[in-house]
Amino acid sequence: MAHGWSQPQAVEQYNTAIGVGYVDQPMLSRLERFSLPGEGRAPQAAQLIGWARLYGTTPLRLVAPEALGQLDAQERAVLLRFATTFEPSSNEHQEPEHAVVPRQIGLGTAATAGSLERQIAVASRKALRFAATAEGSNVGPETLDGLRDEVCRLARLYTTRPLGILLPDLIDTQDIAFRLLEGRQRPEESRDLYLAAGAVSAILAEASHHLGDIASARMQARAAFVCAENAGHNGLRAWTYGLQSLIAYWSGWPHEAIRYARLGAGLPTTGTSSAWLPALEARAQAALGDVDAARQALTRADAARQRAEADELDAFGGTLTFTRPRQMYYAADTTTWLPGQAADAVNQALEAIAACESAAPEERSYATEAGSRAVLALAWVDLQEVEGAHEALAPVLDLEPARRIRGVIGTAERIHAALRAPEPPGRQHTPAARRMQEEIEAFCQVAAATTLPRGR
Repeated sequence: MAHGWSQPQAVEQYNTAIGVGYVDQPMLSRLERFSLPGEGRAPQAAQLIGWARLYGTTPLRLVAPEALGQLDAQERAVLLRFATTFEPSSNEHQEPEHAVVPRQIGLGTAATAGSLERQIAVASRKALRFAATAEGSNVGPETLDGLRDEVCRLARLYTTRPLGILLPDLIDTQDIAFRLLEGRQRPEESRDLYLAAGAVSAILAEASHHLGDIASARMQARAAFVCAENAGHNGLRAWTYGLQSLIAYWSGWPHEAIRYARLGAGLPTTGTSSAWLPALEARAQAALGDVDAARQALTRADAARQRAEADELDAFGGTLTFTRPRQMYYAADTTTWLPGQAADAVNQALEAIAACESAAPEERSYATEAGSRAVLALAWVDLQEVEGAHEALAPVLDLEPARRIRGVIGTAERIHAALRAPEPPGRQHTPAARRMQEEIEAFCQVAAATTLPRGR
């Protein structure tokens, strides 16, 4: 009423600007009447926080004192902990800059998580810290469940959100896991904690690599491996070897990439890492010019995909599982290195792009789609189709700087080098080739690492 909104208008504003669980008008009515006996539905803390941001007030002002006791105990704890740091804005409902988070995020979308999503994520981690304290010196089931849920959330957001938005949450979650491990737990609880800590360390290793910080990436990968050793988890061990192979490949060390991929492939695993490791080896072998070894590795990757069964690491989802579209991208990228195979690379890249576009939401990845389009452009250049290459690369060049990760920039640089190649004579001097080189240079100069706040 204060904003002059009808219930439908309030619902529209909430779903557009907040998006913490879809709300319709009947649900809003039930939430508003939740304190009446048999009348309504108790809201979640995250919903109250979201409505408070939308209305420019504080969460506790939306709940009468006598109604606070009717909330679920955990939701009430979150609300009370969050209330001490909440800073309302009187203009939140006017769609402030960076406040709206698109409901679907894909390649080319200038998507930034706004202050609303950020505040709610902070509240979630405060609740996790509170639960860890409240359950005493040993780790209780609520703390473990909360930590697993947070790692799962971050792994799945990683494939759609810019890195700069997720880094504070990743760092904080790793800190929580490491602090919990400093205490005393039962063996089975320690094992689950090490798995969660290793998983979030693996994500941070990938994030550091994507930002071009190779030293930090390798250090995080080592931390993830130590956690895997303590958890006795072959799937996590294999994944960390895959990360080290990935880092080595993009650092220009293909022999090192092959060594790590083979170390991981030698472990008995059932998860999708069993397909990732030979796919990593295939690409590195192709970069070295060993056509037979590359093709054999691709065959092993396909066979491993057929046998793979999701393990505990795959259950986190997102960037901690090797999806089918991602495997198709690796195959296309491998083929671009093979002489005389550009036409096959075009077809494989097109299939990878189609798989990205039709993938289930949990399998969508802007990095995989961007990589597939960049590989398609590279294959078109090899076929002397510069205009086709430019068309394929255009959506990649439109990526906001925060999404210009190391792998995408690395492939763009390969395209730039291919356009400069002396064969066929004269191609590098055509207006189309020159224009594309200039666009790639401008693209590569503003990478994801340059968008981070100072001190990160």
